[in-house]
Amino acid sequence: MDLRSRLRSIVNAEHKPARELTYEPDTGRYEATIEPRRVGEMLGGQPIETPFGSCLVIDRRYESNRRHGDVFIEDCQIQAADSLRVLDPSLLVDPALGRTVFIDLETTGISGGAGTVAFLVGCGYFDLGAFQVRQFLLTSYAAERALLAAVSDFFDDADLIVTYNGKTFDVPVMETRWMFHRMELPLEGVPHFDALHAARRLWKSRVDGDAPADADACCRLTTLERALFDVRRVGDVPGFEIPSRYFRFLRSGDPRPLEPVLEHNRLDLVSLAAVTARAARLVIDGADACPDGAQALGLGRVYERAGSFDRAEACYRKAGTADTLPIRGEALYRLGLTCRRQRRFADAAEAWRAILAATESRASRRWPQAAVLRQFAVEALAIHHEHRDRDLHAARELALFGLEEDSNARKADGYRHRLARLDRKIAKKESAQLFWN
Repeated sequence: MDLRSRLRSIVNAEHKPARELTYEPDTGRYEATIEPRRVGEMLGGQPIETPFGSCLVIDRRYESNRRHGDVFIEDCQIQAADSLRVLDPSLLVDPALGRTVFIDLETTGISGGAGTVAFLVGCGYFDLGAFQVRQFLLTSYAAERALLAAVSDFFDDADLIVTYNGKTFDVPVMETRWMFHRMELPLEGVPHFDALHAARRLWKSRVDGDAPADADACCRLTTLERALFDVRRVGDVPGFEIPSRYFRFLRSGDPRPLEPVLEHNRLDLVSLAAVTARAARLVIDGADACPDGAQALGLGRVYERAGSFDRAEACYRKAGTADTLPIRGEALYRLGLTCRRQRRFADAAEAWRAILAATESRASRRWPQAAVLRQFAVEALAIHHEHRDRDLHAARELALFGLEEDSNARKADGYRHRLARLDRKIAKKESAQLFWN
């Protein structure tokens, strides 16, 4: 068959109905014979029937007055869709905010791809103030189609899904498995809010001493739940150990190693709801709700990205008084840019002066970005005095100061060019004054 014929056959194949799978998955020689009903009795679940066989589900309910750290379950509900749209401007969700489903997977690996299987699909939603968790457990590889069908039915009336790194991992893994089994994709078209991106914007500035903490480390869900809600897990299973526990279950048929995995998944779902609600609440309450400069800075970035510059400015002003120099420096920098964008040049100049005052001590030199920020403020002030304030002598002093401090050859040439221009302007102004006098 020539290339043209092969391409024509591929195009024509798109219009043909997908052929149903005719094989039964191989369970493997090392997989024990597992009875879902017996596993359900041991784990507190029960099998449900699907067109492809039975699927084991485990239900747990967290009542509204139950505590999760120092917050109640009822406080973990999202109050308004508008706050989520501020956190993610691309999110298209009904303002009424119907049924919201929180999703968290436990998989056989973290690399993704066709070989990664979700053996536990955890889903949570609020029902009359309580948080209802339903977990779909894969008791054998042969039962994967039954699990996927049960999960697909569960998502039928979902108006919004919330995940933590789900856009990168959880949803692609599930879609890969649905496509592998030639099943419809139930999450297509459902609005998706990934709380990890909002958490990074709000809380990545949490610091340890004077050095910024690693953004990925401080935004892990287990790290945030402890920092924000004082949640302290007891006997929690490490994430890297979870796949091996599942493989042990498949080989032995003993579901007891999975009990900590189920609890780990449930706690992740509750914490996901709590973190999402806290982020949404911060957006509603604004700068006054921020307990420290780090959160005020993060919230200001969120407002700025959403185009709410007045609320962003309030957050930056609060963060600009923080004790920690990296927080204060970035807040003042962003405050100056916000004012300059609104053509409030005098307010922007005040922010540049505050940066110079904050970075003049020797202790500030321990922060690597202090010199860069200081040079930016010097140059911005020189431009302000030359073109806005018309104070040529102040602009010349700043240009000399910048030339002395900056060792970059290209920057130095720029300052020399500026000094030459300022000298010409000053000489011309002084000669004009002599003429009129």
